[in-house]
Amino acid sequence: MQAIAKLGQLLRVYSGHLGADDLDAAYSSRENHIIIGGCGRSGTTLVRVILDSHRNICCGPESEILLPDSLDIGKLLSKFKLDPQLLSEAYRTSQSRAHFIDRFAEICCAATGKQRWAEKTPRNILHLDYLFDKFPVSQFVHVLRDGRDVACSLRTHPRHRVENGKLVPLNTWKPMEACVARWRESMLATRPYWSDPRFYTVRYEELVADPRTAVAKLLQFLGEDWDEAVLAHHEVESDFRDATAFPQNPEALEPIGTQAVARWQRDMTDEDKKTFKEIAGELLIESGYASDNDW
Repeated sequence: MQAIAKLGQLLRVYSGHLGADDLDAAYSSRENHIIIGGCGRSGTTLVRVILDSHRNICCGPESEILLPDSLDIGKLLSKFKLDPQLLSEAYRTSQSRAHFIDRFAEICCAATGKQRWAEKTPRNILHLDYLFDKFPVSQFVHVLRDGRDVACSLRTHPRHRVENGKLVPLNTWKPMEACVARWRESMLATRPYWSDPRFYTVRYEELVADPRTAVAKLLQFLGEDWDEAVLAHHEVESDFRDATAFPQNPEALEPIGTQAVARWQRDMTDEDKKTFKEIAGELLIESGYASDNDW
């Protein structure tokens, strides 16, 4: 682990090379990657493990590689268990961030023996302009969930921290205002792309209620054949999956269930409901989760 961290440090200070850290270089990918995003606590992790179960798609843990943040090669190596030499060579010789992402995707596919790379980081949803500029033929999967349920889930997130390889419960309790505002921000970021043919919305409620139909529609959008393994994601072995990779979402490794649907009905107080309506009530109606603010 120390060697991986050291390699990451060396790459981050590699002198005279902008390359993989250059967001603005004139590079346009021709790869049809699958990019997954949505407000946190909307079900993006579930969609990630479902797609990773497909025989043709590899989708690892959150890499954050598509975000306009500094690259952390050490973190990528730690999360993905990839060949350090291959990754360092890709970093040192890439023309730009987008070019490095294509090469990272290639390395992931080679490591898993799959054909197509997918990446899930919820905050991808906030950078659609950049993503579609640099990856114009890629497809974006927006995971959408009732904002009231999202806000209730965000309020108690994170639920655990990892200590000595074990999950330790936390007593997180965030302000409802901040939780609602986060869902609203994500929804507003998607608006310009609702009619874009590269943009597809998966509703969490439909996914857990009828997984076969919802996943079939998603795979049709992606141009991928049906694979029965996607309905048994909790049983499929993966190069990018183990229990320690899901400290905040252990349910992602369990069979799909509907127990988290409409949790707002039992979790929200009247004051919580008032707060939501003031901040995002109209968006809840616009997205089809309410007919009016009388709920």
